[in-house]
Amino acid sequence: MMFFCILKQNLKIIMKKFILSLFILVSLNSYSQDKITYSKDYMGNTVAKDQYGNVIAKRSKDYLGNFVWKDQYGNIIQKESKDYMGNTVKKDQYGNVQSKQSTNYMGERVEKDQYGNIIYTISKDYSGNYVKKDQYGNVIGRYKKDYLGNWVYTEGY
Repeated sequence: MMFFCILKQNLKIIMKKFILSLFILVSLNSYSQDKITYSKDYMGNTVAKDQYGNVIAKRSKDYLGNFVWKDQYGNIIQKESKDYMGNTVKKDQYGNVQSKQSTNYMGERVEKDQYGNIIYTISKDYSGNYVKKDQYGNVIGRYKKDYLGNWVYTEGY
């Protein structure tokens, strides 16, 4: 009889811990889910929107064919051009190099800062989505297509 009382008490404690940990996991997961949706506007420019539909930035081409990211007010955030090796060079609004993006031997896109340190890599997973990993190989986020064909970036897992 005493065995069943101890078992019942331990079961209650385990269930309380399980429910608490499940609640914490769900709340942290829903809190850290930042979504950015990339779509095209009527002019063919790429538009980045947050999870509420607010425009974060627009990507268009300048007269030289370089990509220019602008905020919702028209201020330049970043310019993207190609160097002599075909790598994408990202510069800030003042022309300072922020990062370079190239492809490694495995076909992954590798983003490096101006000093050559890896910021992140983007590779394709088994289901056709793109996975963004930091310099240590930890997953930072994922790019998936939604039902409209827009790319959705989700941070976190």
